[in-house]
Amino acid sequence: MMEGMRRKKIPERRKRFGWLLFLTLLVWSLIAATIIWVDPENIVDLVIPGSYLLFGTLLFVGVFLFLTIVFLSAKRALWWAGGILLFLYLRLWGLGSLFNALLTLGIIVCGELYARFGEKG
Repeated sequence: MMEGMRRKKIPERRKRFGWLLFLTLLVWSLIAATIIWVDPENIVDLVIPGSYLLFGTLLFVGVFLFLTIVFLSAKRALWWAGGILLFLYLRLWGLGSLFNALLTLGIIVCGELYARFGEKG
């Protein structure tokens, strides 16, 4: 009778998924709180003048964690989060056009293809 009631072992990957989801929600709530309650003039020159470094870092971590859940791959999420943040900074500096968005997308897709097919070849 005791053998029928044994607990199934949860794989290590599933154990970390709960923490990843919790951390993602925490970071996105920090991003929302920053947008709602913090004046942009207070964080624009915090570390590097004109960089919004605190908000950019929070946004990068939030997008990275979210994409890690979506793609189930930290490497792929790192590529896409970096590309998204790059394009947002281009928009901040007044260089974010459709052409630059397509170039950034092309770099990300080429990196994905190189990472996928470069391992085998």
